[in-house]
Amino acid sequence: MTIESHRGFGVVLDPVQFAAELASLKQRPKYDGRALSVSLPDAVVRLFESPLVPKGQSMAISAGAALPVAVVTVQAGGTQLTCLVPLATGEARDWLIESVERQRRMFIAVNVAERRQLVLVQSDAPVRDVSSRAWTALRDHLRGYVLGGDPAAEGLDMVDVLRLVEESTESFVPGFEVSQRWIFVCVPYQQEEHAYQAPVGAGKGAVALH
Repeated sequence: MTIESHRGFGVVLDPVQFAAELASLKQRPKYDGRALSVSLPDAVVRLFESPLVPKGQSMAISAGAALPVAVVTVQAGGTQLTCLVPLATGEARDWLIESVERQRRMFIAVNVAERRQLVLVQSDAPVRDVSSRAWTALRDHLRGYVLGGDPAAEGLDMVDVLRLVEESTESFVPGFEVSQRWIFVCVPYQQEEHAYQAPVGAGKGAVALH
């Protein structure tokens, strides 16, 4: 089965930016934290809004040596929304650690152009046991992580993750095959040097955490 894929860019929102986005909602929920922000067509968003459509999720961290990348996927029926977050900045790493340990969920603020509305999609806990050896080791590694200063190697790592995601047929909703996938590379504002746009290359593995 051929999976219809779409690519785009998104943003890692800091707490102030996320609060500003939420202020546009009628009910104005308040979350003191960070989120990802993307844009999707109305028809796709309605799948994630519907209580009748089965949902699933996954989170993994890429195994690239030069640049770790968080791969966050939420799925509604046969439709996946996947956000690739290069963990090249303190802001991106803070988003991941905060989402896992404090929020215990991941927020995706979805802009719906047709409705001129914002829809908040959220996952369940991305890591079940935040005291596990696997998570604490990864968290400590990320907190001490320093970029190697090799933009070419970092770009290739990003490309490898993108190809791995696009070639995957894994579904996170039992009984549903993946029919379409929306992939976004999400970086903090003013972090243009890590807005990767390289062509797809060879794939590498990823470390699943959920």
